[in-house]
Amino acid sequence: MNTKSIRFRLTMWCTLVFSVAMALVFIAFYLLTQRSLLSHTDSAITAHNEKIVEIITQEDAVMNQSFINSSQTFAQQFSEMPGMLLIIGDPYGDILYSSHDLGINESDIIDLLEKSANIIRPTFVNRNIGTTPLRFGIFPAERSDQRQAIVLMGQPMDVIQKSLNTLTLTLVSVYVGLLAIIVAGGFLLARKALSPISQVSKQLKKISAENLKERVPNPNTGDEIEELSQTFNSLLDHLNDAFIRERQFIGDVAHELKTPVATLKGGVEVTMSKKRTNREYKRALDETLIDINQLSAIIKNILDLAWTGAENTKLVDGYFDLSNALIELQEIVIKLASRKRIVLESEIDPGIVVGGAEDKISRAVLNIVDNAIKYTPGGGSVTISLRKEKGNARLEVKDTGIGIPKKELGHIFERFYRGSKATKTLGSGLGLAISQGIIKAHRGEIKIKSKVESGTSVTIILPLFQKSTMSS
Repeated sequence: MNTKSIRFRLTMWCTLVFSVAMALVFIAFYLLTQRSLLSHTDSAITAHNEKIVEIITQEDAVMNQSFINSSQTFAQQFSEMPGMLLIIGDPYGDILYSSHDLGINESDIIDLLEKSANIIRPTFVNRNIGTTPLRFGIFPAERSDQRQAIVLMGQPMDVIQKSLNTLTLTLVSVYVGLLAIIVAGGFLLARKALSPISQVSKQLKKISAENLKERVPNPNTGDEIEELSQTFNSLLDHLNDAFIRERQFIGDVAHELKTPVATLKGGVEVTMSKKRTNREYKRALDETLIDINQLSAIIKNILDLAWTGAENTKLVDGYFDLSNALIELQEIVIKLASRKRIVLESEIDPGIVVGGAEDKISRAVLNIVDNAIKYTPGGGSVTISLRKEKGNARLEVKDTGIGIPKKELGHIFERFYRGSKATKTLGSGLGLAISQGIIKAHRGEIKIKSKVESGTSVTIILPLFQKSTMSS
């Protein structure tokens, strides 16, 4: 058995706790039983002693052996005490009477009498006389406040000791038996309790990158193990989605790069297939440069998309004036609009400050404005507006373009997606996906509304940068 396993440790802890608890209970039971037996013995000794003390403390009693021997009452009382040892002595260690022949054990009795000289109330002690253990009751016999005698009454402890030995053997046997049951039961309970975890572990070992759709069975136990299974399944869902996105991303990238690379390769091969004039070489190089620029733009978009999709994306600390950034951006896009005779309008409120990376947010807005210009026919208009709204910055880009069909609106932010009306327009289909990723990374949101042949409206909501945050 693996001694480091949770099952083994649970079994051992369970065994330890129960064994200690049982040991304490059994010890307490033993001590209470011992106390009860001794208390019963002490009561019996006390009951017999009362008559003895009454006899030897009579007003006219003379404490000597002849008095005791001549006392019929004393003889009657003593006859009712079978098995007991009765010793009557004085404070000086002299034995006045003994119910048994003490022989070589007389010194033990004298020692006990001398040690009991100062006892003023009944006392009980355990003492060995020779090899025999006895429970002694020590009773001072008083007369006119003067000690006349010391009564020692001893009850053999062999019966009590035998009972206690039997009890000890019984308790030890029961303890060992229960301990074995606890070990076995603890092991079985630990195995049953950890069985769902073992099933989860076995299922997880079967899961690889090729079968991420497999899931851990839900034990429906309503406890932490069910919560663990749900957590694993949630993790597998995220991993599966990530693998799917990765495969799709790689496939889309390969597809997007295939065309410009093939065009570039074909153009170079055609150019080099025969000798050409300088003008032809120049035209071929110009076409190659266009393809390279297109390829460079795709690669840049892919890098931006990778940045927005990274789990550890960290925004640049700081803030910037979004109003000024849009005014600068307007100077760039106005040239693009003028080429198509599109009117660019703006309604930008001043002094709107947001937190984050200015270059990233500007890139997101530029992608949206660029799309608006691309899909707006000549003579149309594109409007950029910015204002504060409920503690946020609301940026809106409206155009009077061709619009987006309703069935395509749900896919418009997907990577490499290009609508049915965009097939003749130059682009990689990454712009809106990049914009959405940047806005979400800045804790904002982006919405789009469109109507075919009426135009499109894209709204960006970004949280305002608070002055209290800036000062801290």
